[in-house]
Amino acid sequence: MADVKFDVKLLEDLCNAFGPSGHETEAQKLVHEYGKKYADETLFDGLGSVIFKKGNSGPKIMIAGHVDEIGFIITDIQKSGYLSFHQLGGWWDQTLLTQEVVIQPFKGGEKIIGVIGADPPHILTADQRNKVVTKDRMYIDIGCASDKEVKELGIRVGDPAVPRSSFRTIKRTRKEKKDEDDKDAKEETREVTLGVAKAFDDRIGVFIALEVLRRLKEEGIEHPNTVYACSTVQEEVGLRGAKTSAQMIKPDIGFSLDVDISGDSPGAKGLVQKMGKGVSISAGDGSMIPNPRFRKYALNVAEETEIKHQSAFLKFGGTDAGQIHLAGMGAPSLFIGIPTRYIHSHNGMLDFDDVENAILLLIELIKRLDAKTVESFTSL
Repeated sequence: MADVKFDVKLLEDLCNAFGPSGHETEAQKLVHEYGKKYADETLFDGLGSVIFKKGNSGPKIMIAGHVDEIGFIITDIQKSGYLSFHQLGGWWDQTLLTQEVVIQPFKGGEKIIGVIGADPPHILTADQRNKVVTKDRMYIDIGCASDKEVKELGIRVGDPAVPRSSFRTIKRTRKEKKDEDDKDAKEETREVTLGVAKAFDDRIGVFIALEVLRRLKEEGIEHPNTVYACSTVQEEVGLRGAKTSAQMIKPDIGFSLDVDISGDSPGAKGLVQKMGKGVSISAGDGSMIPNPRFRKYALNVAEETEIKHQSAFLKFGGTDAGQIHLAGMGAPSLFIGIPTRYIHSHNGMLDFDDVENAILLLIELIKRLDAKTVESFTSL
């Protein structure tokens, strides 16, 4: 994909925005301001999720990305001026040491930058060098020498923090075969645009939902459904906003839009989905087994329309679909993923081509799904 068809500036703003689980307001304000222009109605749940409704007849289709990112919460201000913290969402200890974080002070005003502290190797014993430093032994250094200094900056126990990392793009020219299994296939040149950011999990899902909403409106795309484009909260701590949003909507069909774990980095095993190989259509994860007829339908549509896609499966973890499929009497649901390297770290990486294919697939499915088709997924 030589030319990026979507609003990269919007994606940049979303990814750079502050918004760990339970503290999503800054990011949600961006979402609300952008999405309300393309919706017939804007709804809110009691946790902070934002829901854009488009249409008023036919099956209710819920497409959801979660706006919260993994982060931290300050749990203690030490007399020495260092800060203790706890995770919001799942962090692997080895990704944290010496990384910068941004803290939102209780008293408001300018955000405070800190560094997750680590002892230099020069003062470690041989035994210490061979052990992973766990999160409970880490601290955040904001350059203060006392707890009084910290409090003068407006920081209190309970203040949230996120990774400090800025969105950027990478452009590459790549030669690859359209069918890697065909030895006689010729290599084709592809212009590649990659994105690197701290919060693709899951601002990319929210972005896709907004882009689908925009195209439905601006391109006058006709479809026989009511679409609910959702920016949910608190997914990383238990799929909570998806539960409350789905309870409001009571969808007939559901899509969770999220990052998928890319299996193409050195050492990655057991993951067939790969960055740049198309939107992933998941066969399941730790939170949900998709309706097999619904998934087959999505795969057939992708194949018929030549939308670049790949089958996928995630052994552990879950997405908002884990709650959506349980709403009301149950709703056939599907996890649509963007294969992403280095998720749950300061810098994730994905291919914009996969994002565009996800948008195209969702629009195509929304155009084709109707009451009879949706009913066919569960009727005997």
